[in-house]
Amino acid sequence: MKKVSLSVMAMVLASACSKNMQGDLKENANGALSNQFISAALSTDTANITLNWGITYQRIEGFGAFAGRATPFFESPKRDSIMKQLWGADGLQLNMVRGEVMYTYPFNKSAGTVTIQPAGTSIDMDVASAAYQALTSDQKAQLSQLWILKKLKERYQVPIMFASTWTPPLSMKNNTSQESAKNFNGLNYSCCSTDFANYVAGFAKAYQNEGINFYGISPSNEPENVFSDWAASYWTASHLGEFISNNLRPALNAKGLNTMKIISSENAAWGTANSFLSGMDKSNVDILAGHGYVEIGDLILGKRGLNQNPQTWNYATGNRPVWMTEASDDSGVYDNTMTGGLKLAVNMHKFLAECNVNAYVYWLGMLAIRNNESLICTNADGSLDYPKTYDVMGQYSRFVHAGYYRFNSALANNATLKVSAWKDPVTGKFSVVVVNPGSSETRTRIKLAGFASSQLTSFLTADNTTAHWQQSAPVTPQADGSFVVVVPSASVITFTGTAQ
Repeated sequence: MKKVSLSVMAMVLASACSKNMQGDLKENANGALSNQFISAALSTDTANITLNWGITYQRIEGFGAFAGRATPFFESPKRDSIMKQLWGADGLQLNMVRGEVMYTYPFNKSAGTVTIQPAGTSIDMDVASAAYQALTSDQKAQLSQLWILKKLKERYQVPIMFASTWTPPLSMKNNTSQESAKNFNGLNYSCCSTDFANYVAGFAKAYQNEGINFYGISPSNEPENVFSDWAASYWTASHLGEFISNNLRPALNAKGLNTMKIISSENAAWGTANSFLSGMDKSNVDILAGHGYVEIGDLILGKRGLNQNPQTWNYATGNRPVWMTEASDDSGVYDNTMTGGLKLAVNMHKFLAECNVNAYVYWLGMLAIRNNESLICTNADGSLDYPKTYDVMGQYSRFVHAGYYRFNSALANNATLKVSAWKDPVTGKFSVVVVNPGSSETRTRIKLAGFASSQLTSFLTADNTTAHWQQSAPVTPQADGSFVVVVPSASVITFTGTAQ
């Protein structure tokens, strides 16, 4: 008898179950197994999912990625294709982008103005031109980010653009020669709180003058990181809260940016953000945010990468939106397989379905090398490489849109699958994302409570899928209205339908 995997059987099984076909236990002339064998092999449900339309949780605001490293993005000959694959309809359909309040912009202190585009440049200038090559690395980064954000608005009308601040300008820090936060180097409160607030507000205003209205602004990025060499600023929770209330909010208002939201505090680990924000004045914070890397205890033990078990914050958020604004796997050798993809899948499921975040933003959209920190990478020959993390991100961003709500998805008879369900209360469209990190396929029965649907369509990501989101033929319901499907091992699969 020829070997036929259960994943190959999935569509046949669904058809057989829906039509109550009967058959003999044998192969036909083409080597296909009869329906009776399929029924015998998969007669027992190994997972049961009940979707309850009436029990609703958080509203999704979107999915996004960081616009940097802006310079390699801008200089890539494939930048238009990359942008399309991240924010376009055929790609991830991201609706958010995270920019950076760079600390290197020229700042007119008396006027409170920031210059975001180097003098004599155009965002459409040739990157091979002598004029572009003559720019400093800081000027190239400034021009690159401006190009990215303006093109995203022009081409894809990306609605949620926000920016985070790694560090104040060096002249405003305690150690004016150090861009990092080592030795607790941060804002010099005795001289520069007002200046820094005006700098951040001036940056946002300059972008508004270019047609980019930031949805929100964050004055800090990983404020506890006093170990790394990159740009950073040390903050205590009390000082950050005071700065937001006493300096940043008034500075934004003075620039006419009264509706711009303030995001805080973007600590590297979710648990750190919980303790940091719980002791902070949040009266002028509109969006609560943290990052999705391993907790400090794991970091001390030498672990890095995506947090596989973030915990729900234990303080009252005051009904403010909660965003996860940065995550990637920075833990080691490049991995474009489902091993890396499942790490992201578990991370996303935990944040979205257990920590109840309203938005999820990946770290880098693209890199000019092969690296786990980016959703799209570049091979040595210049071609683009799409790791399975790209596909996994799309299992959420393509099928769970802004305005969807998470609703109840009860899993029984299985301890391996991770399930989340999402619905559009206006159109009735719904999606069920199932992560199977295990080594076994599961025959899964999906039951609908409080609604019905005429069919489900699935989109699969696994190591053996060649399409980004391998689409199946529609599956019809059983006589009792439930659906019988097979979830392959080491996969992420999304089922979509419309409530009736």
